[in-house]
Amino acid sequence: MAALSAMAAAALMAGLWMRARRAYVTSLERDRERRARLAVAEERARMTRDMHDIVTHNLSVMVALADSAAYVRHSAPDRAAAAMEQIAATGRQALQDMRRSLGTGRGRAASGEDRLQEMLRPAPGIAELGPLAERMRAAGLATCVRVAGDTEAVPAAAQLTIYRLVQEALTNTLRHAPGARADVRVEVSSRRAEVEVTDVRDPAVPGSPGPLGAGTWASGPRSGLPGDGRGIAGMRERVAAYGGTLDAGPVADGGWRVLAVLDLGAPR
Repeated sequence: MAALSAMAAAALMAGLWMRARRAYVTSLERDRERRARLAVAEERARMTRDMHDIVTHNLSVMVALADSAAYVRHSAPDRAAAAMEQIAATGRQALQDMRRSLGTGRGRAASGEDRLQEMLRPAPGIAELGPLAERMRAAGLATCVRVAGDTEAVPAAAQLTIYRLVQEALTNTLRHAPGARADVRVEVSSRRAEVEVTDVRDPAVPGSPGPLGAGTWASGPRSGLPGDGRGIAGMRERVAAYGGTLDAGPVADGGWRVLAVLDLGAPR
C-alpha cells in the first residue's frame, strides 16, 4: 500500500508538473506574440506620426511659398524665382526625411554605400531648430527660437521629439494664424525638457499675413491647407512616450500656446 501510494503520488506530481510546464510555455509564447504585435503597432504609430509631421509641415511650407511666388511674380520676379528655389529645396528635404523615416534608400541613393550614408545620417534635433525657423520665415511666418541649457546632455531620440513638437506647432501657426509671429522657447537639462511655442497675432491685420520682412516671401494672402485633427493628438503621443505633459490652447491676447514638458530620466 505504501509503495502504491508513493507511485500514485509521484505520477500525480509528474502530471501536475508537466501541465504547469505546458501552461508556462504557452504563456511565454502568447506573451511573445503579444509583444510582437505591440512592437508592430508602436512602429506603425511612429511611422504615422513621422509621416504626418513630415508631409504636413513641408506641404504647408511649399503651399505658402507657391502662393507668395504667384503673388509677386510680376512685381518682383527675382523674389518669385527665389521662392521657387526654396520650394524645390523643401521638396528634396521632405523626400530625404521620408526615406530616413521609412528606412529605405531608393531614388538617387542606388548604391549600397549611398543607402548606408542615408541610414547613418543623424535625425533632426535641437541644432536643426535654427534652419527650421529659417524655412518658416521664408514661408512668411516670423519665427524666433531661444534655446537654453545643455543640449549635449539630451538623448538623440528626445531631441527628435523636441524637433517634431516645434515643427508641428509652427506648422499649425503657419496654416491657421496668418499674420502671426511665433516665439519658440526650449529649455533642457539631463533630466527635463520644456518646449513652449506661442503665436502672437496682430489684430490690425486679421486673416492676412504681416508685413514683408527680411527673408520673407509672404507678401500676399496665404491659403494654407485644412487641418486633419492629427496634430495635437500626435504631439500628445510623443510627449506621453516620455511621461510628460502637453498643454495646448488659446492665450489671453488671442494667440495660441503649446507647452510640453518631457521627463528625460526614464522614457517609457
